Amino acid sequence: MTRNLTEVTVTQTRNLRYGEFLVVTAGGIEVYNTTGLNDCPAQLWNALDLNELAKQSGALKVQLNGPQYWMADSETLWFEETASFGGIEARWVATLDPALLAKEAQGTAPYKVFMPKKTQKMVYSKGKPVYELVDPDGNSYVLQARKEHVPMESLATLGQQMKQLPKGWEYRTRILTEDQVLDLGPDQTIYALGDELHQYYTRIPKTK
Repeated sequence: MTRNLTEVTVTQTRNLRYGEFLVVTAGGIEVYNTTGLNDCPAQLWNALDLNELAKQSGALKVQLNGPQYWMADSETLWFEETASFGGIEARWVATLDPALLAKEAQGTAPYKVFMPKKTQKMVYSKGKPVYELVDPDGNSYVLQARKEHVPMESLATLGQQMKQLPKGWEYRTRILTEDQVLDLGPDQTIYALGDELHQYYTRIPKTK
């Protein structure tokens, strides 16, 4: 299926709240994201009736992902149509394999690398902190977004809470001396992983 995607860049996204709706159909999981439209207001988000949303969407079920807070300073995403979920507008951003939900239900193994297919550009600005996991080979994975239950002020010392971090891995904070740009596309190999707090990180490509 060919989609008519629109490129949207949202600036000043660091610590910007967003949410996602996972609309499960027989053909896949359609993901809708609120970035650039609203911050998934708590009073609406907390009142959502997932069974009713599934009926309205003609879906097998609808699940929520979030709220989360972006950690990059600007986000470029590729969107398609806008839909409304219980008064919260969100735009289509991806289709995922239904098997992912089964894996999530079983508990995604932390610190295990996987290779997502997506189109996204994240810019982390010079002079700002980034929060990274570093593997034994020296590959750095930068935090994409924090979960609501992980306060912003706790990120600098988050490594102290990581009881399952494998031997040889490191959690660190550093201040960027230049912009860090992750320009990701579906035609390239993207490496990502999650931590034990269900936050996700993307590997920073090594410069040639």
